[in-house]
Amino acid sequence: MSSTQPNRRPGAPTSARRPSHRAAALLAAALLGLGLSACTSSAEPAGPATSAPAGGASSAASTPAAPAADALTVDITIAGGDVTPNGQKLDVAVGQEVVLNVTSDEDDEIHAHTGGDGYELEVEAGQPATGSFTLGSAGSFEVESHHLEKVIVVLNAR
Repeated sequence: MSSTQPNRRPGAPTSARRPSHRAAALLAAALLGLGLSACTSSAEPAGPATSAPAGGASSAASTPAAPAADALTVDITIAGGDVTPNGQKLDVAVGQEVVLNVTSDEDDEIHAHTGGDGYELEVEAGQPATGSFTLGSAGSFEVESHHLEKVIVVLNAR
């Protein structure tokens, strides 16, 4: 008695076969979809800050590291619901450090839309806060006050 399926186990149904390429493609597409759905960044240019995002280690309110000699320093004042500067456009080189020095009369969070998760600096009322980040790619990036919902500066990285 000869068998046309030499690798068939005794008692296994004759219709047993390996998973199809279509099933593998569907599985790959589902996994890719799950991976992409976890991404929440908006349509901003890619180029995450090279310092730690979201309140990371590069922001320090007590003893900030000295900025590089060519750093762009932005002094931000929030008082009585107004912010200075207010929507100003600033040129910055790709790879140049950006230092934010913030004073505010109320708690706030300053957010730089640098791609990915961006950069966040927590600000406590009456306490100066300093943080820094470096833009990794060319583009225009907004720095805003979350509490006031106002754009403070637009960084044009070239």
